[in-house]
Amino acid sequence: MSAEELDAALEATRLQAKERFGDKSAMEETERNVRRARQDVAEMSDEERKLWGGGSFGGNGNSDPYEPAGGLVTETEYWDKWQQAYRFLGGYIDCTNSWGGGSGDSGNNNGDDDGACSRWMMWAAYIDPNYAGGGYDEYFGDDAEGTLDCHSPDTNWKLIGVYRQEFYQYIEQISKHLWAIDEYEYIVALAGLEYMTDDECFGVGYDEQGSQLYADVQPLEGGAYQMGLYSDARCIELNTRTSYTYDDFAEGSDLDLGSKDATDDDAFHATAYTYWQETQEYTLTNLNTVYNDYKFCTSCVDYPTYQDGYFIGDDGTDDDDLINQCWKFYSHDSFNCDSDCIAMGAEQGTITWINYNGKSFGTLIDGQFSGSHDGTKLTASGIVASSSDGGQRIERLKANLFLTFAGIVFVATFLAFAVARGSSKKSRKSRSSRSRRLLDDDYGGGRSSRSA
Repeated sequence: MSAEELDAALEATRLQAKERFGDKSAMEETERNVRRARQDVAEMSDEERKLWGGGSFGGNGNSDPYEPAGGLVTETEYWDKWQQAYRFLGGYIDCTNSWGGGSGDSGNNNGDDDGACSRWMMWAAYIDPNYAGGGYDEYFGDDAEGTLDCHSPDTNWKLIGVYRQEFYQYIEQISKHLWAIDEYEYIVALAGLEYMTDDECFGVGYDEQGSQLYADVQPLEGGAYQMGLYSDARCIELNTRTSYTYDDFAEGSDLDLGSKDATDDDAFHATAYTYWQETQEYTLTNLNTVYNDYKFCTSCVDYPTYQDGYFIGDDGTDDDDLINQCWKFYSHDSFNCDSDCIAMGAEQGTITWINYNGKSFGTLIDGQFSGSHDGTKLTASGIVASSSDGGQRIERLKANLFLTFAGIVFVATFLAFAVARGSSKKSRKSRSSRSRRLLDDDYGGGRSSRSA
C-alpha cells in the first residue's frame, strides 16, 4: 500500500468512525496503526517491495482475497468436475500476507506475531473448453480423446485463476486424498511434512560465529524447495557463511503413518521405515520427486479418492465418494493471486512458466512444452524416476548434436589425415629420388647400365 493509499484509508476510517461510533479513542488507535504502516512502507526499499511484497493491500490489489480475477474464464459459470484441472507453479515468500490472512480457517502463524515472512504455494486452475462429457474415460480411457496438457504453452485449456495457499497445507492436502497408506508416495509425503514442520521461521541454533540461525522452507528455481537456514527472524536472508545445514539441528522422527496403521506386517514396516528415513533430509529430494508430477496438468478429481491412506467408500471410485482436489485447495486457505502476486514469485525466480492475461511469468521447465507427462514411477530398486516427452525430446536433441559434432570431427580428422598422407608420399618420393641419384653416382651410372 502506498503512502497516498494509506492517507485515503485513514480519512475514510475517520469518517466511518465518526458516523458509526463517535469514538475518539478508536479513531486515535486507527491513526496510530496507519502511521506505523506508513513508516513501514517508507522504510521498505523499492527492491524489497518488488521481491517480498508490500506493494498493495493484501498483495492482490484489492481487500477481498476471493474477488474474481479479471480477464479470465468466468468463475460463476458451471463446469463439470472432470473438465477441471490444476498444477502448482512453485513456492514463494510474501512478507505482506501472513498465513490465514483474510480467512477464518486454519493457519494461525503459531500464535506468533514476529514479522516472519510467510511461505506460500502458488497454483493454477483450468477448464477444458472442448470437454465432450466423457467423464473419466475422456482423459484416462483406452481411447481417450482428451489431453491433460494445461501446463503447455500450446494448450487449449483455459485458465480459471491463479491462487496462493499456505505452503505446508498445500503439500498436506495432496497427501490426504491421493495415495494408499502402504504406497511409497504416501510414506514420503508424511515423512517430508513431519521433517518440514508447519512452523514458520523458527530458531534452530547458532552458526560457527555464535549468531542465531532460523529455519524455514526455501523455495527454489523450477518449483522445487528445501529447508534453508537464515540469518534473520523474517527468514529472507539466507546464511551463506555457515557450513551447517538444517540436518544438523532437526531431529528425524520415527515412522508414523497415523492411528489407522495397525498392520503387523514386519516386512512392510521395515521398507516403510527406510523410505521414511531417506526422505528426512534438508534437500527434501524424495518429496520433491514425488510432487514433481503436480507441476504438470492434473485432474481435479482424485480418482480413486482416499482419506488419510484409505479408500472413501468401497474403492474410492463411486461418484459420491470422489473429492474435487481443486475445491479442497480453495476451501482451505487459498486466496486469489493476481498479476502483482504472480510477478512477486517470478521476481524471486521460483515459479514455473504461466501465461496470465497475455503476459508470461516464470520459467519453462523440462517437459512443459510436452502435450503429455509420463509421471513419476517407483522402480524395483526403490529409486524414483520421472520421464516426459519433453525430456525425451531433449535427449534426442542431445543425441543429434552429438552425432553432428562427431560427424564434423570425423570429416576434419579425415581431411587432416589425407593432407598428412599426401605430404608423407611427397616426402618419401623426394627421399627415394635422392637415394637413387646417390647410388647411381657411386656405381658410375644407372642400374640399367650396370645390369646390362
